[in-house]
Amino acid sequence: MMEEAEKIKVRYEKRRNNDAGKNENTVFIENVIKERETIYSGIIKEHFNKTDKLKFIEIGAGAGANIGFFRKLGIKDENIVAAELLPERAAKLREKYPKITVSEGDALQLAFKNSFDVVFQSLVFTSILDDNFKKNLAHKMREMLKPGGIILWYDFKFNNPGNKDVKGVTKAEIKQLFPSVNKIAFYNVTLAPPVGRRVGSMYEFVNSVFPFLRTHLIAVIKK
Repeated sequence: MMEEAEKIKVRYEKRRNNDAGKNENTVFIENVIKERETIYSGIIKEHFNKTDKLKFIEIGAGAGANIGFFRKLGIKDENIVAAELLPERAAKLREKYPKITVSEGDALQLAFKNSFDVVFQSLVFTSILDDNFKKNLAHKMREMLKPGGIILWYDFKFNNPGNKDVKGVTKAEIKQLFPSVNKIAFYNVTLAPPVGRRVGSMYEFVNSVFPFLRTHLIAVIKK
């Protein structure tokens, strides 16, 4: 039987093939990124006095779309680890950010313990359909945190009826994944893509007036 990590590879490959040739709505993407990075920045400033000493790891770093932002916050390359399952994306990470540490392969095999101030995941857990794998990865992320560190989470909370290869992760499930954590801070973010793509430059206005249309969660899980 195929292991879950191998199944995830297949899902990402299928998604890449389906997305090939599609025109991206740059206005929508820019607004989504701006919204969540503004919140990330506030969270980091709230929890840490300085960023130059922070140890940071991203689980499922892709080709590095998020790494650049955290570098701009002042986290140094030598303190950044990018964990990535797919070899071609890991290669792109090494090419784009030669001074960071790239760990290629299954994140469950990472040997870090009490090593990072920030453990970050973005759109990873919704691509995991095996409940035990999710629980094990959540445990691994918490295990990697230093005392006082935070897990920073961004993912969607609803199922996508048009894509059976992903599954939304709700607030209740996040709490179940981290049962020993007393308090988790949640932020509802990101206009539902069908709406966000249509409203264009009105994104911020619509997002503020109709918060119930937000489909994603940012969570701060503190050790």
